[in-house]
Amino acid sequence: MKTSLSSSQPAAENGTPPTLIGNKATARVLIVLSKLGDGAASHGVSELSRELGMTKNMVHRALTTLARHELVVRDETGTRYQLGPGVLRLGGAGLPDLNLPQLCEPFMRRIRDLTGETVTLAVPSGRMAVIVLGVRGRGVIARRVPLGRVIPLHVSPASRAILAHFPDEVIEDYLHEPLVRFTTSTLTEPDAVWREVAAVRDRGRAEAFGDHWVGGRGVAFPVLGSGAFPHGSITVAGPAERLTEERLAALLPALEEEMAQLNRHSGLYASDYAGVEDA
Repeated sequence: MKTSLSSSQPAAENGTPPTLIGNKATARVLIVLSKLGDGAASHGVSELSRELGMTKNMVHRALTTLARHELVVRDETGTRYQLGPGVLRLGGAGLPDLNLPQLCEPFMRRIRDLTGETVTLAVPSGRMAVIVLGVRGRGVIARRVPLGRVIPLHVSPASRAILAHFPDEVIEDYLHEPLVRFTTSTLTEPDAVWREVAAVRDRGRAEAFGDHWVGGRGVAFPVLGSGAFPHGSITVAGPAERLTEERLAALLPALEEEMAQLNRHSGLYASDYAGVEDA
């Protein structure tokens, strides 16, 4: 999330401190907060000092003030800083209602342009995932957009990318009911589903293995929210002979970057999903 400050100018490339207008201490705090919102995962004190043209002591005092209000937190290393939950609370108060398809569509079109393949958006509904938006791939042989298709949460990359990002207790509730089989590869045993959940969480994506669509290949990424549940998932898929393993592996860095940018936006909102028993 990027923050713009009309009361200050950015540091010059040669490290000259930015021009401070008004209360200088307050301006420094806002400049540091703005820099932390530039999209990088985290920043160190020395890095901020160099890039902003401030002394390390100035930067540290600004970070201390921001941390006191949970606007920044230390990352897992304990030595670098990133935006904290206070920023979400501050921004969330003035956010409009989330229109998920509208938010996702530009990213889906870029993913389609990167891959040439069909891209779909699925959202959870009870024990199912529903395809609510799609961007058709290019070329004569392109996967059609299956709008309205309903798929159990343990079946297909689109569904499994969603299920894997549910809380463990909700997954347990889902697995209490019999699991429908679609192909010989469909996971129907709870232990197998749990292993796949762990794999999806570790990779950050769900991959196709013929459990729903035989002959295709694809990958699905979660669209994350600020609460316990994801908003849904975005899948790119096509014929296995065209979307080969090698081609998909080459595309992954660009796909992951698009999804990281999308999740920086979607993560400001909590999902309105009500649970696996909600019809």
